[in-house]
This record gives sequence, C-alpha cells and structure tokens, in this order.
Amino acid sequence: MNRQRPRLKNGVDLQLQSAFQDGSWPVVMRLAEKRAKTLNDQYYEFVKICAESQLDDPGAKFAAVAAVRKAVKDGSTIKDVDAIDLMEWATAHLIGQDEFAETLGPLRVRAVKAAPKDKIAATRCLESCLLHWDLASAQQGADEMKIAAIIDRSFPQERDLMFWNIVITHLLSISPQTTPDNRKLYGTLAQKQIERAAQTTEQAEANLNEISAKTSPRRVKTEEEILLLYDIVETHGTPENFRKLVSSPVFSPVTQFRQGRKEVFLRAVARFSRDGEWLTVFNLCKDCLSDCDADGQPTLLASDIAVWRHLIAAAGHAEDTNPEYSGVVQELLANLISSGHMRPMYRRNILLARVLAVFSLGRSEESDLVDGHPSSLRLRELIHYIDDQYTSPACFSDVKDLMESLDIAGLKYLAFDYLPQLAGGSSKDFEVAGTRLLALKTQYLLLTHRKTKFRDENQLLRCAVCESTVDSTLCSTCLSQLAQASVAFYGSITKCNDGNTKIDTEILPEVAILIAFCCLNIAFDERQTGQPLKSQSARHLIRALLLLDDQLAQNPGHSQLSLILTQLHIRLGSAYRASDIWDVIGVKRTIVDSLGPVFYDRLSTIAPALLSSYDSWGSHLMDLLQSHYHISLKLKMPRRLMDAFESGSYSSVLGIPKYVDRLRMSCTRVVSLAEARRIERFLGQASHELESDPRFSEIDDEAHLISTIDYGSFPSWNSNTTQPMHLNLRLGPAPSNRRCHLSMLAEAFHELLTYKPPASYKASAGSSEYDRIYVSETLARLSNSFPKFLVGPDDDMTRPELLYFEAISLLCTLMSLCINFDRSCDISDALYQIIGALKSALENQRSQVLHEEASPLERTVAMLGSMHSIAILRDTTVAIKLGAQWILSHNEREKARDRSGKSSLPKDLASQIKDLQMTAEASIKEGQAWISELKTEVMSRDFEPKLKRWVLDGEHEIKSILSMDSLPGLIGSWQSNVKGWLLVKWA
Repeated sequence: MNRQRPRLKNGVDLQLQSAFQDGSWPVVMRLAEKRAKTLNDQYYEFVKICAESQLDDPGAKFAAVAAVRKAVKDGSTIKDVDAIDLMEWATAHLIGQDEFAETLGPLRVRAVKAAPKDKIAATRCLESCLLHWDLASAQQGADEMKIAAIIDRSFPQERDLMFWNIVITHLLSISPQTTPDNRKLYGTLAQKQIERAAQTTEQAEANLNEISAKTSPRRVKTEEEILLLYDIVETHGTPENFRKLVSSPVFSPVTQFRQGRKEVFLRAVARFSRDGEWLTVFNLCKDCLSDCDADGQPTLLASDIAVWRHLIAAAGHAEDTNPEYSGVVQELLANLISSGHMRPMYRRNILLARVLAVFSLGRSEESDLVDGHPSSLRLRELIHYIDDQYTSPACFSDVKDLMESLDIAGLKYLAFDYLPQLAGGSSKDFEVAGTRLLALKTQYLLLTHRKTKFRDENQLLRCAVCESTVDSTLCSTCLSQLAQASVAFYGSITKCNDGNTKIDTEILPEVAILIAFCCLNIAFDERQTGQPLKSQSARHLIRALLLLDDQLAQNPGHSQLSLILTQLHIRLGSAYRASDIWDVIGVKRTIVDSLGPVFYDRLSTIAPALLSSYDSWGSHLMDLLQSHYHISLKLKMPRRLMDAFESGSYSSVLGIPKYVDRLRMSCTRVVSLAEARRIERFLGQASHELESDPRFSEIDDEAHLISTIDYGSFPSWNSNTTQPMHLNLRLGPAPSNRRCHLSMLAEAFHELLTYKPPASYKASAGSSEYDRIYVSETLARLSNSFPKFLVGPDDDMTRPELLYFEAISLLCTLMSLCINFDRSCDISDALYQIIGALKSALENQRSQVLHEEASPLERTVAMLGSMHSIAILRDTTVAIKLGAQWILSHNEREKARDRSGKSSLPKDLASQIKDLQMTAEASIKEGQAWISELKTEVMSRDFEPKLKRWVLDGEHEIKSILSMDSLPGLIGSWQSNVKGWLLVKWA
C-alpha cells in the first residue's frame, strides 16, 4: 500500500506500533490478536481486521469492509473512535464515497451517541462526515438527533459549536441529499435557531435582561455570524423577514457599515437590486454616505466607490419617477469635496464618483464637442478628472468605459488633442512618459471602436479618423500611424532614459505591448480568428513576439508580457519557449483551474512530446495541471472546509461546497485528462483504463461542464465593441461543455479500439463473443451520445476539431451497422454515404494544413503554425484506419463462422471499406512526409538568416526597434518541437 499509514493510538506497545508502521501485516495480526485476548480491548480486534485487509489474498482484502457492513447491519456500536479511523483507512479504496452515508457514517453517529461528552472524539467524527459530505450523519435526521446537534446540546457554552450546528442544518436544507419536504423543515429549523441567537443579541444591546443576555454565549456577535444570519433569512425567510432584519437597530446594513462591516451592506444592496427595489437601495446608500463624525464632518466611509456606484445606479433607475435623486447625489458629492477632512488618497474615489454621476444621470443626447471645444458636461467633468489623476497608473482603466460613452468627436478630441497637449515635456520624466502612454492608449481605444467607421454616400466603409476606405472592422492606416508614433516614443525613451528604473519597468513594457497590439490587429480580422495564419499575418505575429520577448528579457516575470507571449508562442507553434515562460509565471494550485487553459488547452496538438510523462519536465508541467484536482477532490470535500469551520468563516463554509461542485464539473479538469490521453496515444505510451479515471467516470451526458477562464491579468485596452486581443490570440475557442464532452467520447472510442489486455490475461474460449458484445454495446452508447453534442454553434471549436468529432461519430455508426449487418434490410446506400462522408472529412482536414505560399520559407512558417491541424488530422486518420481494420477483421471472423455469408458484408461494401482504410493510410504517409519536410527546413543552417531577412522585409515601423536577440530562441523552440514530432506514432 502506498497510502500513508495512520498511527495507532497512544498506549499501544512499541512492538505493535513498529510492526504496523513497517507494514508487517502477519506480525500485526498475531500481536493484535494476542493483545485483544489479554486486554479484552475491542480496539485490537479492529487492528487485526485492518492488518488482514492489507494482505495480498483477495479474500482477506475485504475483511474490513465485511466488518463495517456487519457492524452497521447488527446495529452494534464501535465506541473507540480510533478504531473507526482505522476502519475508514482500511476501506478507503473499497467503499465508495457515495456509500459512506450507509456504512461508516452510522458508525460515527453511534460513537458520538455513546460518548456525547467526549468533545475531541465527537468533533473528529463530525469532521469525517463533513469531509465525506455525509450531511445526514453530520446533522439531524428525520427521526433522530445526529452529531452536530448532539455536540451543541452537550456543550451549550461553546458558541462556535452552536453555529456549527446552525450552518450544517442550513447546508442540509439546501442539499440534494435531502428530500424537498425535509429541506423546508431544516430551513425553518436553521432560521429559528439563528433568529433566536440574533434576538438575544438585540436584547443585550437594548439592555433588556442585561445580565443574562450579555453573558450568554448563544448570540450573534461576529461579522461572519451576521453574514450567516443574512444568508439563512434570505434563503428561507419571507420578504417580511428580510425587511425586519434590515431594519434591526443592531443588524441593519447601515449600522454594520458604520462599524466597518461593508460585506453585510453589500449583501443587502444586492438583494434589493435583484428585486428592483431601487428606492430602498438609494436610501441605504444615502444613509451610509451621509454618515458624519462627532464634528459633523463626513467620515472616510463616505469615500467607498462601491457604495457610490450602487447609489448612482439606484438614482439612474428611479430618475424618471424621482428626478430629485440626481440633486441629492450632487449635494452629497459637493459636501464631500468641500470637506476639509477628506484625505488626498480618497480624493480619487470622490472625483470618480462625480464623473460617474454625470455620465449616468446627466443628459446623453447633447454633443460632446462644438467648434472644437468641449461642450457637454460629461466631457468637461471627464477632463477635470483626468487633469487631477492623469499621473496615476490607474487613470486609463478608471475612465476607459466612460470614454467609450462619448461620441466620436469627443473621444477623438481627447485622444488626439487634449491628452497629447497634456503630455508635453521630456520623455525622461516619469510623469510625462506616463501621460504620453495614456494618450497613446486612448488613441488605441478610439481606433478599435466600431463607431469610428461609417458608410459614405456610395456605401463604402470609411474611417472617421483618417477618412480612408477600410475593408474590415479596423483601419490599418490609422493603426500603422499609431504604431509609428508608439515606436518613436519607444525609441526616444530607450535613447534618452538615464537609468530611470520606473520608466524601464512600468512604461516601456506597456509601450511594447501597445506596439505589438497594433501589429496584431493588422494581422487579424474577425474572419481570421482561429483560422490558419497567412504568411503576412504570421510575419506581424513574429515581429510582435520578438519585441515582447526582448522586453521580457529586460523585465523577467512581467505578468502581462508573460501571458501574451505564452499565447503568441503557442499560436506560432513555439510551445517549448511558451513552457519556459509559463513556468516563470508560476500558475499552480487553485488558480490553475481558471488560468490553465491559456497554456494547456490543445497543447498536445502543438507539441505532444513536451508533456510526455517519460520526461521530467513534461511530468512537472502535467503535474501542475492535475495535482490541484487530485488533492482537492480526493474526498468529497477538501480539508480546508474544516479550517473554515474552526476559524468561524461561515461564508467560506457555505462557499466551499459550491466551489468544489464547480471544480468537479470544470472544463479545465476534463482538459487535463484529454491532453494526457492524447499525448499517451501520440507517443505510444501505456495508460490506465479510461473508465477508472474519476475525471471520466464522474461525468455523464447530462453533466454540464463549467468553463471559467480568468482573463483579468491580460491587458484590456481595446474598445468593448471589438473582440479582446487575448481571444484573437487563442489557438481556438476556449473549452466549452460541448467540446469537452465530445473530447471524452472521442477518447472512449480510441480506447475501445486500442485497448490491450495485460500479458498475464488468458482469454477463455468464449471471450471473443464477449468482446464483440462489449464493442457493440459501447459503440451503441457512443452513437447515442455523439449527436447530443455535435449539434451546436461552430464557434465552440476549431474547424479540424469539428470534422474530427463528426468523423468519429460516423465511424461509430458505420461499425455498429457492420457488426449487426442484416442483408434483409437494404442499408448499403447508407453505408456508402457514411464512407463517402469519412473520405470527405479527411480531405477537408488536409485543406486546413496545405497552404499556397509564395516561398518555401513562408510554407514552413505556415506549417509550424498549423501543428494543431496536423495533429487532429493524425487523430482522424488513425481512428478511421483502426475502425476500418476492425470492421474487416470482424467480417473475416463472420465469414469463418457462417459459411452461408448471410451475416458477412457484401464484397463491394467490404471493398469500399478497404478503400477507406487505404485512404487513411495514404493520409498518414502524407502527414509523416510533412514532418520530415519540416525537419529538413527548420534544421538547415540557412533557416535562421532566411527567416531574419523575411521578418525584416517590407515596410513597417517596428523594424527599427527590433534587436532580433530573441530570434534564436524562437528557432530553437521550433526545432525542439519538430524533434518531438518525430517521436509521434502515426500508425
């Protein structure tokens, strides 16, 4: 056994302890039996059973399981909690997680009932039930009191245990483990319990029954307990209950906000906002923001921008019926701005609230610019804010959405007139450099906005900035001019900067990103997203990559540079360099679920050898992706759930089960399995059975998989009207419920046809018939499942992936019909159509790889960026070849079994399937030839100088600042990838 062994309880003699830790199970059994007879202690009987279950004898392995089931069935009580812990360890892999509530759970409950005053033992039992998510044993059942209630009753002075009891009752009331009727019962019970504790607190504050109330531990005190009160009343109470809570002199949001407990206030505001009760929201926010100190001056709480946003939103919703609300907001703002107690650090929030109020509550139909001067109040207020805050690095993100709300003339004035004038001065000065960067970002925002395009009288699409005609969403002329201005700024900084580290670390990287974004926008348009790159587009991508790589060398670990470069390298087929950058970013543990797809999704189709389990680096990368799920989902609940209980963090207690459920149904978790399986298939490595992997077995067709990718660390400088750059740079669409299900079905198909039994397995005489039945039933299940997910939008996956999944679905149907071929039914035409569709799928996938380029170098670069298409073509051809081989082999067996030929395929149909197999084999040879061609080109001595000339060829401003120092690293990464592809098994 590789699992860590538990320690035997205190008092066990050293000889038995040593034998147990050494795994000398026969010795443990003998010594434990001897101690049980001598000491008449039940604990040693279970030590013996536990040791017996560790033996290699298959019959003995279930000794602990049998003992547990017998104890449950007989109604006997194991009083020693240490003995139950041993049995839990011994049966960990033999009793399923879902069976805990019928086996070990009842034993835990009986142990607590037998010794209700043993707090340590009782809490250990409660912890075990919670970690296995056995809420029925942890809390009150329909007919009897369970662990949490027993502990609460046994220790009435322990206020934490009372709240444990309440929160577990609440969890049971919202759990699918409970029937609808019982959910209502438990919800009412949880509400009454916590309302009783809240009433005790209110009485204490009102000096009623002061002595008993204030000394009573059974009352609500902490912020977490108040949040639990709100959660339970909101979930189980009536609207009147919630209003009563909000109006409480102790627990009202305003009272709590004045004590610095903002979360309670936000909880109430969110509830009233959902219900559309904007007057209540407005009044709550107004009361909080009107709070004054003893001198009558506004407090620091009035500078909270989140509260101001709620106030302004509520005023905007109620403005039609209550026009005076706008005046109330302005009056509050005026009082704060005129206050002498307002610290400068909070000035930004108040000024920003003032701009937000003008944009949300002011007139929106007036023009922002008249005769070249700001005319609208909103533009003047925005300029006033920028005048005050333009030196702040957060200024652009603060007002980005507001600038987008301006009309085209107003935004153009800001971008090309006002901000450049504000940025006058030497680039050596950090504030001046920051202001120039702000101006360039604003210009970029303008140029990526759809409203800068208009139709002229001839219905030609024109740019409102330069008035030239454009053929796509963005104007390449304006973007080139912006790139030129940014390159000039970049050059002036690098030439004139006298070692100003702030400019080097904060300004230069963002200027480089802006230049790169201009190049990338020229390379991409919306029609090319996710499509194979043309040579000119690839040149722009390489230029951007080299510039950003140079900047990363000067600023190692820069998060925005690193994330953009990771995507760029993967898009260009340079996955080995991407892996180096990814390792420095350090994405692991909990954030891998939301950021993992940025690097890992489809990585096996770009560089399968990179993630090989036979390589230490590949194992490290895959472990970073998989370990979080293995640790967090080892039990039904992670151990940090108990940490949340012990620290009194009841918000976390309620949030962790939801988080774990989402993690269990995470698309990234499925990606971790799909990528690993594809790599094993590509490299011919051994793999464990798919159905034994919980990432596969826990997901059925009805499961809805959740995709959560956090793009918050990526720069978001373009207009919201166009697609963000990080989505353009993706190799294809992000993981989705549909694609992940199809990936699992495809892996099940491959396993079905490639599974080989262990060498020690001896086939019986009738095993071939059992194998045929198994294959037939599995194909039927796959044929039934594939259509459920094939229908859907094309933008859920790349074109090669869609063709691949459709091909496997067709193969499942073809094989099912050929297994049970019936000559009495004329299905030959249908089979011919399926065979034709499979050939067409192969041809369409070939077209995704073949590029008509002007030179061999451009073809090589295009091929390096098309590894995804090559990999999916490889998977499709191998699947078709295996499927055709299986059909033909099965047909030969049927001929030998049935000499009449009634159950075998007609000769012309068998010939068509043979032709399909040959087509797949020809495609395999072509794919191998492509890799050989890439090897010849990329490994040649003249590849680097040719690539350098090609990158620098043509007119583009970025060439003047490219050092080309990063070009050898890019080429080395490509070479490593091609070498890895030489290891791929094509047949």
